[in-house]
Amino acid sequence: MHLRSLPRRRRRASASGTVLATAAAVVVGLLATGTPVAAAEPTDDAETVTFTDDFERAAGAVGNDWRAARGEWRIDDGEVRNAVSGAQNNLLVQDGVDLGASWSVTSDLRVAPYSPATGREWSGIAGNVQETSPGQFSYYLLRLATAATSGSPTTGRWHLLKMTNNTTIQVLREGTFTGDASRPGHAGVTATLSREGDELTATVVAPDETVVIDETVPVERDIMLVGGHAGLYTVTDNLRADSFGVTTSTPAVNPPGPLVCDEPEGQYTFPEADNEVLETSELGMTWAGMFVVQDLLTRGDDQYVGFYDVDRNMVIAHRTLPDGEWTYRVLDERIVWDSHNYISLGLDRDDTLHVSGNMHNVNLRYFKSAPGGDITTLERVTTMVDPATENSVTYPEFVNRKDGSLVFSHRNGGSGSGVTYFNVYDETTGSWSRLVDEPFFDGLGSDENPDGTWNSYFQGPTLGPDGMFHLVWVWRDTPDAATNSMLTYAKSEDLVNWVDASGEPLETPFRYGEGDVVDPIPDRAGLLNGNARIGFTADDEILISYHKYDEDGHSQLYAASPADADWQISQISDWEGRWSFGGGGTLIFEVQMLGSEVLADGNVQVNFLCSGARQSIVIDPDLQPIAQTATPDLPGDLSEVRTEWDGAEGLQVNVTRDRGDVPEPATDRGRYVLRWETLPENRDLPREEWPRGGSTLSVVLLGSAVEPEPEPEPEPEPGSIGTYQAVKAAAPYRYAGVGKPKRLAVWYGGRDDARITGRVYVSTRALGSDVVTTTSYWYDGYGRNVWTPWFTQRGTHQVSVSFVPSDPTYRGGSTSYWLWVSNP
Repeated sequence: MHLRSLPRRRRRASASGTVLATAAAVVVGLLATGTPVAAAEPTDDAETVTFTDDFERAAGAVGNDWRAARGEWRIDDGEVRNAVSGAQNNLLVQDGVDLGASWSVTSDLRVAPYSPATGREWSGIAGNVQETSPGQFSYYLLRLATAATSGSPTTGRWHLLKMTNNTTIQVLREGTFTGDASRPGHAGVTATLSREGDELTATVVAPDETVVIDETVPVERDIMLVGGHAGLYTVTDNLRADSFGVTTSTPAVNPPGPLVCDEPEGQYTFPEADNEVLETSELGMTWAGMFVVQDLLTRGDDQYVGFYDVDRNMVIAHRTLPDGEWTYRVLDERIVWDSHNYISLGLDRDDTLHVSGNMHNVNLRYFKSAPGGDITTLERVTTMVDPATENSVTYPEFVNRKDGSLVFSHRNGGSGSGVTYFNVYDETTGSWSRLVDEPFFDGLGSDENPDGTWNSYFQGPTLGPDGMFHLVWVWRDTPDAATNSMLTYAKSEDLVNWVDASGEPLETPFRYGEGDVVDPIPDRAGLLNGNARIGFTADDEILISYHKYDEDGHSQLYAASPADADWQISQISDWEGRWSFGGGGTLIFEVQMLGSEVLADGNVQVNFLCSGARQSIVIDPDLQPIAQTATPDLPGDLSEVRTEWDGAEGLQVNVTRDRGDVPEPATDRGRYVLRWETLPENRDLPREEWPRGGSTLSVVLLGSAVEPEPEPEPEPEPGSIGTYQAVKAAAPYRYAGVGKPKRLAVWYGGRDDARITGRVYVSTRALGSDVVTTTSYWYDGYGRNVWTPWFTQRGTHQVSVSFVPSDPTYRGGSTSYWLWVSNP
C-alpha cells in the first residue's frame, strides 16, 4: 500500500509554554489545515483513501462522523477527550472511513495529569473496530500509559493488543519506554498503528523526533477482525488528541454477515420410510422453561424415563412393556436454570438402575436401585470411587460394554481445566472402581506447549454397527467457547485399549494433539464442543459431522470419514455468513448438530438445527453433498407445538432417542423416542416468563404398521427344547444392507446368580424361501454381541436366535424377528 506523507499539525503550547513543532520522519503525519475533512476522500493514488481531522471547531459534540461507542466524548479547546471517567475501555469510532486490507491510523495525542495516578491510565488508537453485537466491540489497539509519578527517571508502558468484546485482552507485544513521553502530562507524541496483511506495526515518535516505539507483530488470521473502522481509546478521562488521520487501501473489507443456513439447495426425494406412530404413552407434565436433555432407556420389557416435573424435581418413571402403567419416584434433586444439568440412566447386568444428573461443577449426584431395577428402591450414593475426583462433576454418561458391564464417565473440574474419569461397576460387590488407573484425558501441557492447559469435550463412546466403541473429542483452552480446537478420534472394543481409524494402537491418557487427529482446527476457527457428532456410513464406517469456518470466515458444515491412512474431509454446505459464538454458559445455538443416519438408498442424511429450524443435508457415499432441504417431518403431528401458552411461538419440540438403541432399536416393534416441548436454552440465565404448567411428556413408538405375512418359526436347532427362557436376544434393527451381517446382543435373563454357558445359533431365511443360513457363537454367561450370516439379497428376512445350554438342567429355546434388507 502506498501511504502519502502528510505534514504534521503544529501543537499548541504545553503547560510550560514551550511551543513544539516537529515532523515525524517515519510515520504518516496529519494535515496542517484548520478545516477537517468531512468524509474520506481519494488520494492521488486511486487505491487509497485518506481522512483527517484536526478537531478545530466549537466545543461540544465531536460530530464529523465520530461515534461515541463507549463512554462520553466531546471537543474542548480544539482537542477531543473522553468527558466522563469511570467507564472502562472507552472508544470513539470514526464511521466515515471503511478500512480495507491495508491501513494506517495516526494521532497526535498526549496524556494529561491524572490523580490519583496508578500508571494504568491507558490511551491510544484502534483499528479494525468491529461491533460484534450491540454494544460489544472488538479491535486491535496500540495503547500507552505514563509513569505514576513525574519524578526522574520515569518509565512508561505500551501494549499492542487484541481486544475482544470490550474486555477480553490478548497482548500481542508489550514493552516500556523512558524520556519525556513517559511522564504524566507530557507534551505529546505521534502514535501510528498500521496493518499490512497479517502484520501490525506500532510506531510512537516523541516531539524531538525520537522514535520511542517501532514494533511489527504478526497476527493470527481472524476473519472477523478485518475492515471496520479506526478510532481513539482511553481507560480514564485524561486523553487529549488534537489531530487524527487514516489512510486505507480500497475496496473496504467486510467480515461475513449474519449466518444464513436454511436456504434449500439441490433436489432430493427421500426414500419411503416405515416411520409411523404406532403408539403414544403420556407420562404427565414436564418442565418447559428451558431445554435440558431428559433420558429414555428400554431393555427387554422394562422402560425407564428420567425427567424434571413442572416443579423442577427430578423424577424417574418405569413401566412394563407393552402397555403397563407408569409408576414414579420423585428424587431429592431440583434443577436450576442450567441446561448442563441433564439426566443419564444406565442398567447393569443385574438390571440395577443407575441414575445421575443435575450437575454442573457440583458434588456427584448419583442414585442406584436394588438389582432388578425397582425404582422404589433408588437410594442416593454420595461417593462412587473417590470424593476428591467427584467434587466438581459435569457431563455424566452411562454406557454398557459388549460384555454387558456398565461404565460411567464424568468430568471433574471446570471448563478449560477439567479431567475426565471412567469407572466400571462390579455387580458382585455392588461397587465402582476405575476402568483405568489414570484420567482418560490429560490436558496439562503438550509437546509444543508444555505450559498449556486444555479440557477435553467428548462425544460417545458410541457402539457402532462394526462392534466397536467410537469416540470423538475437541479440546477447549479456556471457559470461552470460541477456544475449542483439534477435532480428534479413537475407537475401542473394550473402552480400555484404543486404536486409530486404521487400527493402530493409541496410548492413553490422551493429550492435546494426540490420538487420531481428524481435523487440526485451531482456536477461534468455528469448532464447538458438543457439536461434533458420531454417525456411520452405509458401509458401517465412522462418519463425523461438525462445523467450522471456511477460508473466507463463513460457517460451514463438514463431514469426515476414514480414507486409506488419512481422513477424507468434505465441506457439505455452501452458506453465507457466520455464527460468531463465544463466552461461557450454555450458548444459544444458531447451528446445532443432530447427527446423521443412513438412508435406504445408501446416502447419508446429516441433520442439524438452523436457528431452531430442522434442516438436513444429504450426502452421497463419497461425502459429496446432494441437497440441503428441510428435514422431513416426524410422523403424525409430532413436529407440531401443542402447548397452549401466550408465547407458544417461541417453544421448540424436543425428541430424544432411546438409550437402549445401541446401536439398534431395543425392541422389534420399532423404535421408541421421548418427546416434549420447551423454550430453548438461555445461556443458563433465568427467565421471567415461561409455560409454568409445563408441557406433555410422551414416549412414542415409531415403526411400520404393516407386518409381513406370518411365517412358521423354524425348528429349533438340535439340543434346544422347551420355551425361550434363560438367555435373551435383542431384536435386530428392521433395516439391513445386502452384503452385510446384522449385530444382535444376547445376555442372561434369569434372576439367580448363575451364569449359564452354551452355544447361540443365529439363522436367517428370506421370506418365501426354504434356504436357512446359520452361524453360531459360544456364549460364556455374560452379555455379548453376535452376528447374523451375511445377507445376499434384498427383501424381507426372518432372523431366528436359538440357545443350547451346556447344562441340561437349563432349558434352551428360540425366538425370531423380521427385518427388511433394503440397502443396495
